[in-house]
Amino acid sequence: MLEFKIEQNVVEIGNVKLGGQPGENPTVMIGTVFYAKHKALLNEKTGEFDKNLLEQELNEYSEVIEDTGIQGIIDVVGAYPEALAKECEYIADTVDYPFLVDGLNDNSRIPAIKILSEKGLLDKAILNSIDESTTEENLQKLKDIGLKNAVLLTFSSRHIFPKQKLQLLNDHLIPKAQKANIKNIIIDTAVLDLASMGINFETVQLVKNELGLPVGFAPANAIYGWNYIKKYGDTPRCGAIASQMAYCVSAGSDFVLFGPIKFAKCVIPSIALIDAINSYYRKRILRKPISERSPLKHIF
Repeated sequence: MLEFKIEQNVVEIGNVKLGGQPGENPTVMIGTVFYAKHKALLNEKTGEFDKNLLEQELNEYSEVIEDTGIQGIIDVVGAYPEALAKECEYIADTVDYPFLVDGLNDNSRIPAIKILSEKGLLDKAILNSIDESTTEENLQKLKDIGLKNAVLLTFSSRHIFPKQKLQLLNDHLIPKAQKANIKNIIIDTAVLDLASMGINFETVQLVKNELGLPVGFAPANAIYGWNYIKKYGDTPRCGAIASQMAYCVSAGSDFVLFGPIKFAKCVIPSIALIDAINSYYRKRILRKPISERSPLKHIF
């Protein structure tokens, strides 16, 4: 796993480099804001939020990102276009990270992307996502807007297993991204549930070995909904959450959608440790270069 067999494509969005061989670039840890039960979200229709609480969470996230050398992206969730655009604009003005425009569907995402384009924020905006249901009409809209960054989501009832997901990418999703003139393609292997996450592990390795594209997945919904662990209390639950995110990175993932941003300190130091170990191997054993930002230069 410590060296994939083909050359890896590295995508640069804002100050983030996604992709590469294990240990080459730090993992991108994606924290979510404005999700359904986010205490900072006061009104999802208008995009009203508690700025003090949100800034506190963003500051804590930024502190652990900078302290460990990990990379960051903010996942901005919203169901209403104007509210979603407003929230993305605030994130862009407040922190120096790229952000996912993560609407409920294309009816919320694409109008929000258009608003962001008019405000000159497309360089750091990443559509989440293009998937099997994205229409030709919407692909044309994205092309007309000039969007360059998008996640391709391999969710499909007909493409569940790893080789099927690879086929979905080759036959449908990558051609769709090309039609929309997407320059920077990022792959999300689409988690089904907690028990089946081995499918995502294998899919990540297939994508890295066959396509060389930046890839990862989102264990968040599955692990946070795992009721079994809750009987042991918050500390063991934090350990379980961190272990699942570490499993994601051990597959070779370039990014992890780790869920609510408030869990940054629970999760990110563990990922930094894995990154540092991989960077050490890459530098000392493979004799290959690593990022100047590598956690290897921060945590030991």
